Amino acid sequence: MRFGTWCVATMGILLGSSTAWAASPGPGVSRTLAQERAARVHDVRYSLQLVLRTHQDFIVGSERLRFSLDPSGAAEDLALDSRGLRIARLDVNGTIANGAETDGHLILPAKLLHTGENIVEMAFVAPVATAGTAITRFDDKDDGNEYLYSLFVPMDASMAFPCFDQPDLKAQFTLQIDAPAAWTVIGNTKPEVSETREGQQRWIFPESKPISTYLFAFAAGPWAKLAGQPGEPDLYVRASQLAKAKIEAPAVQKLTAEGRKWLEQYFAQPYPFPKYDLVLIPGFAFGGMEHAGETFLKEESVLFRVAPTASERFNRDVTVLHELAHQWFGDLVTMRWFDDLWLKEGFAQYMAYSAMASLHPETNPWKHFYESIKPAAYGIDETLGTTPIYQDVPNLKDAKSAYGAIVYQKAPSILKQLEFRLGHEAFRDGLRIYLREHAYSNATWADLVDAFHRASGQNVKSWADAWVLRRGMPEISVAWSCDARGKLAKLTLSQQDVLQDGFVWPIANEVLLAPMDPAGKPETLRVDWATQSYSVKAAIGRPCPAYVFSNAGDEGYGRFLVDDRSRADLQGRLLDDRASFTPLLRSMVWGALWDQVHTVRWAPREYVALVQKNLPTEDDPDLARAQGGHAITAMHRYLSAGARQPLAASLELAMTQRMLHAPTTDLALIHFRLLTAAAETEAGRTTLKSMLAGTLKVPGVELRPLDRWNLVGKLVALGDPDAPALLAAEQKRDPSGDGQKYAWTLAAGRPDPATKASYFAAYQQLPGTPGAKPEDWISSSLGSFNAWNQTELTAPYLRRALDQLPEIKKDRKIFFLGGWLGAFLDGQTSAASLEVVKDWTAQPGLDPDLRRKVIENADELERTVRIRTKYPQ
Repeated sequence: MRFGTWCVATMGILLGSSTAWAASPGPGVSRTLAQERAARVHDVRYSLQLVLRTHQDFIVGSERLRFSLDPSGAAEDLALDSRGLRIARLDVNGTIANGAETDGHLILPAKLLHTGENIVEMAFVAPVATAGTAITRFDDKDDGNEYLYSLFVPMDASMAFPCFDQPDLKAQFTLQIDAPAAWTVIGNTKPEVSETREGQQRWIFPESKPISTYLFAFAAGPWAKLAGQPGEPDLYVRASQLAKAKIEAPAVQKLTAEGRKWLEQYFAQPYPFPKYDLVLIPGFAFGGMEHAGETFLKEESVLFRVAPTASERFNRDVTVLHELAHQWFGDLVTMRWFDDLWLKEGFAQYMAYSAMASLHPETNPWKHFYESIKPAAYGIDETLGTTPIYQDVPNLKDAKSAYGAIVYQKAPSILKQLEFRLGHEAFRDGLRIYLREHAYSNATWADLVDAFHRASGQNVKSWADAWVLRRGMPEISVAWSCDARGKLAKLTLSQQDVLQDGFVWPIANEVLLAPMDPAGKPETLRVDWATQSYSVKAAIGRPCPAYVFSNAGDEGYGRFLVDDRSRADLQGRLLDDRASFTPLLRSMVWGALWDQVHTVRWAPREYVALVQKNLPTEDDPDLARAQGGHAITAMHRYLSAGARQPLAASLELAMTQRMLHAPTTDLALIHFRLLTAAAETEAGRTTLKSMLAGTLKVPGVELRPLDRWNLVGKLVALGDPDAPALLAAEQKRDPSGDGQKYAWTLAAGRPDPATKASYFAAYQQLPGTPGAKPEDWISSSLGSFNAWNQTELTAPYLRRALDQLPEIKKDRKIFFLGGWLGAFLDGQTSAASLEVVKDWTAQPGLDPDLRRKVIENADELERTVRIRTKYPQ
């Protein structure tokens, strides 16, 4: 019988061997193990054969692994990574060996290895579940179909097949899958479909280019295919969503083709893989995943569940281009180890915005960059839980913790500053050198710095040492004065490290001097400095400005504060003189004013009052969303109930009137969502119920199912007496799979103890166990469970939520832990809750990574307590 056709009955039978086992290298993949293997092993090839059947909680597989060992590499045992697999047979160079797993490894005995090529053959069974496994099953509740897909990042390939599960042992993969005849299978290469026998069809995928194990992937199920036009990718979607996909897919496919052409020209490097497909994955744990030749996108990110604004379509486009850019940054050239995660994520993010700036400048990408990227970066970098961009990852089992705002938001932010510092051409040429010299291989941040140095002739290393190896950021303040002649006599920039670590940062930024006459032209001065204080001599003698803004163009990275004199002028200008601001500058000024509240320098009530004056005439949808969102944060977190209640009705009224009389659909949609978030009074709740009933319509806006569910969810959380009946009616109205999910997740907001106890019990169930809810259902319910007005109900669960963190880190997907912490900590506002957090973090022997994550996420709670103490309104 051929190796690849062993019957299922043999699975799990371990054949004995006299081979002695060496000591385990320990759980996970340590840096030491990875370095040792990378020094010994090369020319790795995997040939995998998988059998997929419907409604099974496992897949049967066989594998032929070929690799070469250096002369010194065959003298010691060699560990393969294998976690949670049942090994039925293990054959090393023709000799049967013990197939037992120890600490997530199979040990290949040295006496069975030799210099040069080695061949290892295996048969195994890999688990499949709706959550908690490397191969996930999604059961479509709309039509009864099921879909399987793999997700291996950062080191979960070893949960699907035995392998060297580290990024710098790139390999070429050949894949054969036997699947139900009605299914379509998508892989890294273009498939060759073989014969169909006994209801099964064989899919053969030719050998791939060299890729890391986490970039190998497949998706299988009755996918519907939307073929792209010439040069465009094919797009696959589950059958029940085909009609929606036909509406949205053409724009996504067209943008992908535009982006591919632009990136090829920019990098001077052709697209590096044989084909490129897009697969829409329902309930996906990420926004997207850049498997070589096949990107998986979260279905909800492409097929909008709510009526989309232009900004939401822009964000979708950025996600599409981000994953496309990964085909070069991440797939063609891969970081050697996950401590350099930013080498792929930071660059993919930055290149997505750069591509949009060239392809569609009318969308104002750098304004979106400031609004969407910078706040998240600053929000984590100002906390004691932040880390450097380069993060020490001693073992890949801890690599999940490296994901977050530091690599996704801070890294692209400092790259924007680096391009400003080096110049466009030198920056681009450095990237070209880096990609050319490390194609189909691995690299480190030192390799990238060297490429930038050669392209620019500048000392990039000292800049990178500061921004890549240090944590935190600078806070920049401005002091200026004018003389009797109306000329600037002094303009000084000062910096201090926000974390008081004593760092002085190299900064490149532009200082804007606004003319007293609004019709005048502002002056912008470039500044490059690396001292605690810097006198901007080029400003001396210029006309006295109305205000100074120290980060015009958003080239610098850090908290750029507005001085009191400038703030006083800006408050009036923002309302009365909008024409004197560019869209980016106006957005940044509003952001700087919020920073004054955020840093406990300005009373939140005053900010809310300014927003209330501005919202009725604000014509920028993104600014309206930001202002309204910050005002709601101030109302729900920073103001006491006594201070909030007099403001609530007027804020709701302003949002309602703008929603109903907005000049554009986007502005109407933004205010509809702001009102849904802000409503709490009886009048506000009546407005929400009128929209549900259809007696009040938002002009130009047709509410989609999730819009309606969000209205119901808000009424549930507020304890509105009509909420139970409205929830039941909406369940009847929308019995779809999505409707079932929304009904369960939003019902977590019921303001009663029994509901909280029931949902928290559901959160304790391990992924994949009978009755456990899918992970995306749990994630989506956390905000409702921790509703802002239910702190007394949820406070008893705070300590229990913290105690669950070790299990969450071990069992859940990458971003779940951050979402869990954010929901439970942001759901609290009291000093008593802050003491619970401090008590938990003070425990001896606590996982340092978890302690840091809690400190990071508790920063907003600590800030809330400080603001309430200083402004007890």
